Amino acid sequence: MKTKTIFAFVAAAIASALAVPAKAQSTDITLNFFHAYPSTAAFLQPVVKDFMRDNPGIAINLQVPAEDYAKAHQTIMRDVLTNNLPDIYLPAYSWLRPLVKTLEERGLAVNLQPFMDKETAGWTKENYAESVLNLGQVEGKQFALPFNASTPILYVNADLVTKAGGSMDKFPDEWQAVIDLANRIKASSSDVAGLNFSVGALASDWYWQLMVLSQGGRIVNADETGIGFDNETGLKALQLAQDISLKTGMAVDTSTDPAHQQFFAGKLGMVVASPSGVANFTKAVGGRFDMRTVRYPMPDRNKGGLPTGGNAVVILAQEPAKQDAAWKFVKYLTSAKVQAQIAQTTGYMPTNRNSAALLTEFYAANPNFRTVFAQMDNAATWYAYPNNMGSTVWKAQAEILDQLQRGALTPKDALARMAERVAAILKKGS
Repeated sequence: MKTKTIFAFVAAAIASALAVPAKAQSTDITLNFFHAYPSTAAFLQPVVKDFMRDNPGIAINLQVPAEDYAKAHQTIMRDVLTNNLPDIYLPAYSWLRPLVKTLEERGLAVNLQPFMDKETAGWTKENYAESVLNLGQVEGKQFALPFNASTPILYVNADLVTKAGGSMDKFPDEWQAVIDLANRIKASSSDVAGLNFSVGALASDWYWQLMVLSQGGRIVNADETGIGFDNETGLKALQLAQDISLKTGMAVDTSTDPAHQQFFAGKLGMVVASPSGVANFTKAVGGRFDMRTVRYPMPDRNKGGLPTGGNAVVILAQEPAKQDAAWKFVKYLTSAKVQAQIAQTTGYMPTNRNSAALLTEFYAANPNFRTVFAQMDNAATWYAYPNNMGSTVWKAQAEILDQLQRGALTPKDALARMAERVAAILKKGS
């Protein structure tokens, strides 16, 4: 379901490095905080440190992060069984629904609405747009507050574009023209590639949902028993995925790292990635070349959508005192100040509507960070599979997409295999 104007109101070693020491003075409450991706700890550490400075009675223990969102969810599912849940957690939007369903079955789900209702009148509307709040809801209940949000964008080596006779001022907004530009970039130098968009390279199905939703399709059918793109829309998505690969001679990767490293070295013209990497991409590129970001080329500009990536913050603490302390931390994480801080250090969009005023000068000086806002009218929900079946479904789909982009399967055959395998997985998990 497309989420229109989703942000209209908002223009590292592991163990020791992740430990954020509490102050020397005693604390009344210690909260365990769990999340995915070690890189996330880099911008969370100063946030946690500042919070504890301002709230000396609360200590935040940053736990060792999971490798990715799927592994984080698996850890939480084990913690449910062993009664060892952290107090605060950052699940991906695509894992929020199965998380809440599992917690509800055991009476462990914490609805944030009662905490929000205790704030001053108008506090919620003053800080969060309705469309932002919707990202943290399951069946209309507010189980989370959005912390990070993003939609995929295109990173571009402007120097290679210019060398190939292209123009950043007239950059193509249709995939066929992007493919043509990629081939010109490749032809302009013997040691560069034009484009990389390995749809199966992520640990999640974010890129694949992007391919389907941007064509105006849906991920599953109405009763969630099979794929919702077993039609012409699905064929178009698969054909585009194959064209991007075969027509450009693209290297098909099983992780994003090879393409990112190639881009950083100035040997790749364009790569699709999350805006959350703008700061890291900028640092990695340095002054090697002129890096730009542009909007993702939308195949269907009227019906197409872009899945909203990122994560939301949930409270898993069960003791009232810990819940109250956790709520203070949740408010801090989603405050205008912290959201602006994280936007500048990553590239994520702030989820607090009051962050915009704090970022005006920053965005004016750093236009690459602004690109994602230009496409937020196309933001859509990142579908969450029922019964914790997301990882199983994606494993099956990723294998098919890898074969498709390597030319071992036709789009028609790939679609038939996806329909059969996903239906079988959903039936088994129901």
